[in-house]
Amino acid sequence: MLKIIFYSARFESEKFAQIYNIPRENRLIGSSQATANNYRQLAQQVQVLHFCYHAKYCRDNPLESQLKLADGSITLGQLMTPSRRLLQLVEVFLSCCETNLGTPSFTDDILTISTGFLCAGARSVVSTLWSVNDLATALFSIFYYQQRQEGINRPEALHKAQIQLREFTKLDLNKIFQEVEVREKELIGNRKKYPLDSIEYEQWKLEYNMYTKLNRRIKEIENSTQQFPFSNPHYWATFICHGLR
Repeated sequence: MLKIIFYSARFESEKFAQIYNIPRENRLIGSSQATANNYRQLAQQVQVLHFCYHAKYCRDNPLESQLKLADGSITLGQLMTPSRRLLQLVEVFLSCCETNLGTPSFTDDILTISTGFLCAGARSVVSTLWSVNDLATALFSIFYYQQRQEGINRPEALHKAQIQLREFTKLDLNKIFQEVEVREKELIGNRKKYPLDSIEYEQWKLEYNMYTKLNRRIKEIENSTQQFPFSNPHYWATFICHGLR
């Protein structure tokens, strides 16, 4: 099954690329690739879309709610346009903020980015009800796809992933992210390999910032007194699934 990954310094996307052996031509990496034009071209070809760039819900005008790309955005209004139909999409995972946030007091229907993908033809959409934590979302996404690989349907996979995230401990964090510190040191050693104005340098900087941020967050959790760092519902209750099982 073809996949497409959008990402802006997200550890989860790198993990998925490894797990599913996703070819580079089906991945939009960083600001040089995650453009509106590249999205339109690839979105017509793939069956599974995992989007982990940025998103924003527009309360005053829900149709202007958007998935942000490097050179623009995809709005809910565009997703609901008949010419933007994506009938081949089997599964969409919107790993970003507020993709199922709505304001029903403004309209009889809840107009969300998640709704937009369903209207465009997607069979199923996993989305979020509020702003999300990067590290918690990365973990949840990994847990979710592990369940899906075992043949578990979408709602049950989501439920099991929520439980895993809620019961996740500091010791578990070390097991999953043990390579983060090693990779950060490797990247520091590669700092002077690429010219400052090159695409290679931009990609290096993107990856370096990702691992630096992750490593800092992991150390904060390790130094905290919380045994279950993501037990608060804010981290795991934000995820919701709509569409077919």
